[in-house]
Amino acid sequence: MLVGVVVAVGAAVATINGVVDPKDEFYSGAPLTAALASDCLLADDVVSARSYPEFKRDLYRRRRMATVVLDSSGRSRRGLNLGFPGLGPEALLDAMRSLASETPNGKRLSVYVVTDVSWFDPHVHLNASRASLTSKAGYLLSPWTLASSLNLMRRSRKLAFSGWEKERVDGHCFVDRGSPQPAWRADGTLAGARTSGASSAPRDFAWNRLSSLDAALAIARARGWRVVGLSRASPRWDVYERELRALFAKHGYPWRIRRMLP
Repeated sequence: MLVGVVVAVGAAVATINGVVDPKDEFYSGAPLTAALASDCLLADDVVSARSYPEFKRDLYRRRRMATVVLDSSGRSRRGLNLGFPGLGPEALLDAMRSLASETPNGKRLSVYVVTDVSWFDPHVHLNASRASLTSKAGYLLSPWTLASSLNLMRRSRKLAFSGWEKERVDGHCFVDRGSPQPAWRADGTLAGARTSGASSAPRDFAWNRLSSLDAALAIARARGWRVVGLSRASPRWDVYERELRALFAKHGYPWRIRRMLP
């Protein structure tokens, strides 16, 4: 009897959290559809860090541009920006695999990979390529997620159950969940985000992260894509510059420091 009650309560909590999804753990393409159809910006609070990889895969499927950028700042406008805050070697490998599966054989891509010193700082936590089933189950059953769900339901039933709304702020259209800024443009760049970066080189180098970058570049080389590696000029870090220049060169690609990146 008690077990049945616990199971029923757990199922009810998971259902509420799954429907409301207050932290956007589960990606939905409906807000992106509305944003693209209305020439609106897509607010980051509709996507959230947990759904960045799925969001960028969906954006690529819809836009199909021949030039893409993978940039952890989300600011470079050389082509369709498939990067996001927290991007690192592991997420880059996942993105390159996704590009390979979504791009027909024979189609040439130009891929700009904008690396960052934080990618190889072992003390910096980077975005995981995919959330595990265990973490998703924990999210659905969490009492803290339930509290957020109930809070959102009290604040706005529309935002709780439809997941987004369209509004105009300062003359611009946004699809959001209550906070219009920062927001994603149709080209995949992020507008209105605070930018920050390392002011000095890390003390240690995360050598194990090179393998994911190596595998990502191998995929691009196997598909015959053009790849250009870039990095911002500050801070300077000798081991980072030496290792990345050598790794890109191994696959026949350039990697260089640029003082100004668009």
